[in-house]
Order: sequence, then structure tokens, then C-alpha cells
Amino acid sequence: MIPKDARQISRKEFLEQFSLGLGAMGAGMFFSVPLMAGTKLPATNNPKDILILGAGLAGLAAAWELDKAGHRIRVLEARDRPGGRVSTLREAFPKGLYAEEGAVGFSSNYTQALKYIEELGLERIPFPMPEKAVVYHFNGKRLEAKPGETVDWPYDLSEDEKNMDLMGLVFKYIMEPLPKENKNPEAWDQPPLINLDKISLYDYMKRQGASDGAIRLVQNTQWFATEPKETSGLSMAVSDFGLFMSGSSFFLLKGGNDKLPTAMAKQLGDKVKYNSKVTRLRESGDTTFVEVKNNTGNTEYQADYVICTIPAAVLAGIPFEPALPGLKAEALQELPVLEVTRSFFQTDKAFWLEKDLSGAAFTDLPVKQITPYTMPKNPAGNPGILESYAMGKGAKALGKLKKQELENKLLPEMKKLFPKITEHHKDTYVKAWGEDPFALGGPSFPAPGDVRKYLKALQKPHGRFHFAGEYTSILRSTMEGALRSGVEAAKAINELS
Repeated sequence: MIPKDARQISRKEFLEQFSLGLGAMGAGMFFSVPLMAGTKLPATNNPKDILILGAGLAGLAAAWELDKAGHRIRVLEARDRPGGRVSTLREAFPKGLYAEEGAVGFSSNYTQALKYIEELGLERIPFPMPEKAVVYHFNGKRLEAKPGETVDWPYDLSEDEKNMDLMGLVFKYIMEPLPKENKNPEAWDQPPLINLDKISLYDYMKRQGASDGAIRLVQNTQWFATEPKETSGLSMAVSDFGLFMSGSSFFLLKGGNDKLPTAMAKQLGDKVKYNSKVTRLRESGDTTFVEVKNNTGNTEYQADYVICTIPAAVLAGIPFEPALPGLKAEALQELPVLEVTRSFFQTDKAFWLEKDLSGAAFTDLPVKQITPYTMPKNPAGNPGILESYAMGKGAKALGKLKKQELENKLLPEMKKLFPKITEHHKDTYVKAWGEDPFALGGPSFPAPGDVRKYLKALQKPHGRFHFAGEYTSILRSTMEGALRSGVEAAKAINELS
């Protein structure tokens, strides 16, 4: 039975209860895994030439650790910037206004991220929680509710569910029944965790007694539940709750989350080569060869070892010699990704604040979730942004629209939430990750059975080629998973004789 005080709790209270309750119970297990905060590779007596493919967080973490251990490293990045799917938008908006088009939040459980953040002297700021009213639009009904207010949800809920708020539903149907082992990512391939990969998040919630209405409500308000019937229960348990949600606090980086990869790349200096698109990978004898197309034409690099951190869908299109084993090749081709299209509607001012609205919204409309961005000084009087954060099947179709077509489709939907938006709308910026040739989609999002089938094959080296990236980690879709995977690959090569 759900505790009485969890039936109507705020998000802050929910997180406090989680971290002080089950989160604290698992803390010892979490920090007992091999890669803890502060882990440092021992200096090598046998320096090697190592190529790292990709300057996202996984590649930068691998490069950072191998460089400090004394190896000779080079990082090849297809883009003209570091960070991969960690990307902060600035140039598209008035000076002083920025938004995240990539990874959004850090958790206090992101021990590897915290290690680098502290080493680099980056400043953290608390993740913004809505203080004013949030707009909801479900089943054709628009609602406004301030944090903590009871809402009459337009879904068919049980009598018990009607007495719970959103976090109460999450607590009862997801968090409370999870096995305590979910705090230990190293135990993912052992019972009881591995058994959760057999079922979807939808099936998991149904087993706990959730109504279809409650599942729809969670689906439309929680990012991890975007595709409940196509999400591995194991991934949800370990990545979303064992890692992220069990943190005692959440934060962003002041000035933008790309401050982390930018600072890491700056430390590595000219060891990072931009505008270098990998076109072919091969191994012969004790040498690896990486063919690259760059601004000067075609270049071939040689190294003792290679760490591939290129996104799975992109890597699947790059030929290997010798060819990848069947299951690894299949995994790269078949592993699902979360489709993400983010549309940023810039306004002349943050007009929603005048209506005592936070600017945040959750909907079942094509715009999906709305995130506000404002200036730190005089937010109501300065330009602002309302972002449509669309995930899942509908996001892919949105991403294929031209800018004007997307505005024509989404602005009428935005008007249902914020009636005055067309009066204040100035411009739109769209980031469709599925249309990005260097990503071909958002983060990995394994379906039921995919973790058991593919994860170990994705992690396994192929000759002198090693692999990293959030899709090679049980902590899928997280910045922390990417960083830890990079350090794991670096560790494996550092330990070679």
C-alpha cells in the first residue's frame, strides 16, 4: 500500500522522500561499483597511439583519462564542435537568452560527471522547478494547476488513483515496487533485474495495478514513459530510477550544459580534430586504420587501438574490415532510438508570466511537453522561449517538416495552451535529431528484450576496436552513461600489456 503522505506530494517532496528512503538504502551499493567518482587510471609504462572517434561525452572522457595516463591520443570529430548530443543554443536567440537542444539535466548521482565538473571548476545551478501554474491539455481539456494543487484529470482513473497526484502515481506504480538492486548498475544481467527486460514499462505498471488512464497520465507527463509499450522495464529501472531519479538533487551548468564538453575539449587542445567524418575502419596485423573525409580531402590515420563513440545508427553505416560479428552488426542496425524533435518558439517577451503561468505545459497534443526559457534579469519584460519537446513516433514526422510547415502545424496547438502566443511570436528554431546526419536520432531506447540480447555485444571489442557511448551502457540515454562508458573503454585499453 502506498504511504498516506505519498498520495499528495510535490515533486520536491517526492525526490526528498526517494533520496532519504529507497535512495539512501541503495547508496552503498551504488558507490561500490568499480567506476566511482574520483577514479583515475594509473600511469602507463607502455604508452600507445589511440584514436577516439567522436568528441561527445564518451569520447572526451576516454580521451581525458588516456591522455592523463600518458598515452598518445587524437580525437576525430565529424562536427565543428565538441559535445555531440550535448548542445546549447545561443546564436539563434537574443544575447543573454539560450536553450538546450540536447541533454538537459544532471543528477547528484552522476558521479563521473561531477568529477569532471569539479576538476574544471564549472558552476552548477539548481534545475528549475515550476513555481507558478503549469498548463495541462489532455483529451481536449485545458487545465491550469499550481504546484501541489489537486487536479481532476480527464482520464478514467480508479478511486484510489483520483486521490493521488502525478508523483503519487509514479511512486506507487513504478518506484515503490522496484527491486533494491536497481541502484547497482553492475547487477543488470542478474536476477531480479534481468527479468525486467522481458516486460515493457506498460506491462510493469499494469502488474502493479495501474489503470490504463493512470498509465496515459504518466506517459504524457514523464519523459521516460514516452513509449511505455516499447520501453524495456530493465532500462527504466536502472537508468531512470536507479541512477537519475534516485539523486537527491538535479542541476544544470550555468551558462549552458555544453560548458562541460567545451571545457574538456579545450584542455585537450589540438588533439581534437574537427570536421573529420569517419568513412571506413579496418585492422591489419597490429595496426588500425581510420579513413576520414575532412576539409582538405581524404586522410587515413593509423593507431594501435581505436575507441568508437559514434552513435549506433551512424556507426552502422560505416564499413569495417574485417566485418563486425553478426550480433554486434545487428545491434547497431536494430537498437531503437528515441525520436526527438525540439521546436523553440522565440517571443518578444515572456508574456505567460503576466498570466501567472510558469510556461511549463504537459499535453497529448503534437507539441507534447512545453519548456520555458527566460532571461535572468527582468524575465517578464525580455525575450523568452517556449520549447515544444516532442518525443516518440510523432517527433519523427515533425522533424521532416520544413520550418514554415512546422510553424503552421504547431502554432495553433501552442495557442490552445497559451492563447496570446501568436501576438508575441518572433521566430522559430527547430532541432530534429533524426535529421542530424551525425546522430540519426536521439538517445538509445531499448525495447523489451533488447538489453539482454544486445548490450554485451555492443560493449565487446572487435579486435583492436573498442566501443563506448550511452548505447553501450546500461545507463542508457544519460550523460553519465556516456561518460562512464568512455572511462570503461579507456580503462580496458590502459590495462593491455
